[in-house]
Amino acid sequence: MTMIEWSNELKLGVPAMDAEHRQLLKLTNDFLTAAGEHAPFPRLTHIMGELIARTRIHFQAEETLLDRAAYPGLAGHKAEHGRLLVEAQRLYERFTTLDDTLGPDQDAARALTLEAAQFLQRWLVDHIIADDRPYRPYVLRLT
Repeated sequence: MTMIEWSNELKLGVPAMDAEHRQLLKLTNDFLTAAGEHAPFPRLTHIMGELIARTRIHFQAEETLLDRAAYPGLAGHKAEHGRLLVEAQRLYERFTTLDDTLGPDQDAARALTLEAAQFLQRWLVDHIIADDRPYRPYVLRLT
């Protein structure tokens, strides 16, 4: 699995958001590392759950900041957050369904792990670049 490295392309220059993005990136890389090491399925499920919980907290903080900054794209940004959370939650529910006392079906577990890894590799970077970068000038006016 290819790890995601923090770069200037991902940096917004908004310290609170950059710190939260780094934390989400770390959790994403934790999942990718565990998946690449064929970690036990309960470990992958745990990391995915933690990532979703942290993402919810981040999205709420970001939306509050964008509201304070009077960001005109806030409604669309919230909608995108909702879409990402629904997709992540669906993946997580599929993980918990497979993660039973008998152990997951290995082929199904591998396929789901690959799907989740691809989603995670894509969503964070794409979201920061395509959706978060446009709010930067509005938020920087607050400082």
